[in-house]
Amino acid sequence: MKTIGLIALAALSACAGQKDGVKPAAEPVVSTAQQGGSSAAQGAQQGGSAAVEKGKEAGQKASETAQTGTVPAAQVAQPVASAAAESPMMPDVEFRQKKPEPLAVQPHFEAPVPVERRLKNGARVLVVENHQLPLVAVQVRLLHGIDADPAARPGLAEFVADVVDEGTKTRPAAKLAEEIEDLAAHLSSSASLETSTVHLNCLAETLPKALDLLADVVQNPAFRKEDVERVRTLKLTQLEQKKASIGALAADEANRVLWGARHPWGQPSGGTPESVSTITPDELAKFHAAWWVPNNAVISVSGDVKTAEIVKLLAEKFSGWRRKPLPRLALAAAPVLKERSIDALEKPTATQSQVWVVGRLFAAKNPDAIPLRVANLSLGGLFTSRLNMNLREKHGYSYGVRSGLNLMRSSGTFSASGGIIAKNTVDAVREYENELGNFSNGEVTEEELARSKEAFIRAIPAQLETNDAVSGAMANLVALELPLQYYKSLPARAARVSRPEVARVVKKWMKPSVWPIVIVGPVGQSKSALEQLGYGPVTIAPAPGAGPPKPAAGAGQH
Repeated sequence: MKTIGLIALAALSACAGQKDGVKPAAEPVVSTAQQGGSSAAQGAQQGGSAAVEKGKEAGQKASETAQTGTVPAAQVAQPVASAAAESPMMPDVEFRQKKPEPLAVQPHFEAPVPVERRLKNGARVLVVENHQLPLVAVQVRLLHGIDADPAARPGLAEFVADVVDEGTKTRPAAKLAEEIEDLAAHLSSSASLETSTVHLNCLAETLPKALDLLADVVQNPAFRKEDVERVRTLKLTQLEQKKASIGALAADEANRVLWGARHPWGQPSGGTPESVSTITPDELAKFHAAWWVPNNAVISVSGDVKTAEIVKLLAEKFSGWRRKPLPRLALAAAPVLKERSIDALEKPTATQSQVWVVGRLFAAKNPDAIPLRVANLSLGGLFTSRLNMNLREKHGYSYGVRSGLNLMRSSGTFSASGGIIAKNTVDAVREYENELGNFSNGEVTEEELARSKEAFIRAIPAQLETNDAVSGAMANLVALELPLQYYKSLPARAARVSRPEVARVVKKWMKPSVWPIVIVGPVGQSKSALEQLGYGPVTIAPAPGAGPPKPAAGAGQH
């Protein structure tokens, strides 16, 4: 209260100190949240001293009030005494006393079902019309990606995807970037385990010109040496940076354990420095020519378009894209997971450990996918799930532990993962196993199932909220070999999931007793404690880019 009074006096003195006939400039009002408590207190003290020094001058100015009729600033700045007598700014009127009536019509979400067409070159086209905004998203999805990497060239598919939008045969990199910017468009490309993607977002009025650029990038990337070298430098830098991320290292190690070093998915994400350093522009061009073909693609469109018009436009823009037979794809067999083990990477400079439990599952089109997705929300898909409530809320070992399913066209994986305070790593591994073991019996409460189903169903609209999301989701349906009505029927299908169904799928697929445990962190001195858990053999190797190992307790002391 004293601070308020002093600030008011400071304002008075500032006004009183102005020359006659000049209106004082308004002082900005700055909250203590902006200035900080110490700054506010300092300002109050300075204002108080200023008020004392100019008090006499302010008194002389008081006589002006009678002439001008202006209320003195000192009186205006003293609201505290009369605050109780003032009427509330928002009177408690009658309508505030009762709960609002329900809406006459409840909001209803209905997921889109795309219209399907096919171009003469074999490319499938999916269209979802959305005329709410003059925007369009177009996604070209190729149905192979990292799975097509040769054994000796990990990272090749991702390298191709990173270079295709760096210049075409008729548009150098700078010119392509300039044309994209002139259209206020966004164009990007990427590769994942089973697909490669080029995505376009643009205004409806610029769609024809934007499609020129999209079609050019898909069909005619130049792979110029200078562009390849620029991207190579970036990729090598990213691989070096990854050595500092224990989460990324844990993901790579988990994939190696699940798929084996001979499988493309068992290689490090982004490839290896040895491979990325030696991939040539000719190799990039050959990979693109073999796998980026229309009979291996779906073009998904969502936005302010009409189906007949966009199909005609796509046929025109991609008329030069010729179909050809795809190479035969033969993937190495994944290791058989017969017994559980602990696979650790020593990162002595880390203050946390990443702890992962991973296993292989089934393809996305398996009928058990939806009930197992719903069930997983109780285990580790929500903040209130079992893993998080145990590891975070009960024991305080982590900021958050989660679990999830990654279901693809040909297979799928499960992972439970989180960052753990280093000193609690061994105890955390025990709690992972306790929760996974309890969950694997298939028993969930009615409350858990109801909460999981509600969360699952309510998340569906957010997955289809924008044109970008819709075009990507519809392309996913083809990539995962799911029906085009999948999203429309998904809420009803999830609502029918029952406790007996959850028990059946969990008991069938959740096998933590044979699933490997992956740890990345300062675990070099914890091997004996990990072995005592009885979860199988423990192997510890240096993490990529790890510093020197910590000496054992007592080593080097005299």
